[in-house]
Amino acid sequence: MNEFETSPTTETTHTEKPIFEPTPAPAPLAEREQAIASKADGLTDEQWQQAREKLYWLLTVFPDQVSTFVGEYKQPLRTLFIILATVPFVALAVAILEVVNAIPLLEPTCELVGFGYTCWFLYRYVLFESGRREFGQKVNEYKSRILGNEGGSSS
Repeated sequence: MNEFETSPTTETTHTEKPIFEPTPAPAPLAEREQAIASKADGLTDEQWQQAREKLYWLLTVFPDQVSTFVGEYKQPLRTLFIILATVPFVALAVAILEVVNAIPLLEPTCELVGFGYTCWFLYRYVLFESGRREFGQKVNEYKSRILGNEGGSSS
């Protein structure tokens, strides 16, 4: 055998598909519609039943559970809401302070005014006993105005 000749190899079998395949006899119309609907939806009857049960739970039981939870934890939820509601206002205050601090001489002026007011408040209401008594009366008066007459005496 020379290099251009090839040795005999095993023959591969090749199966050919027939050109025409007969289709099965058509099913009755109701069965075909049900088969088409089940194939289109992709869900079995058990899956539909589970979906219905989940929807029923979502529409009936879940609102009752939510209302029970909210009723039980009303005060902590209110506190959490207030804390979350203050976040945008704090961010706005920080942004305003950054703008004010960028203006020359305005930052030190505001600091000087704040320091002066703090000194005046300490001298007027904290340093002497008569000032502390007066400040306590004013605080009680404001509390009674805000909360009603139940907490303090009104003038």
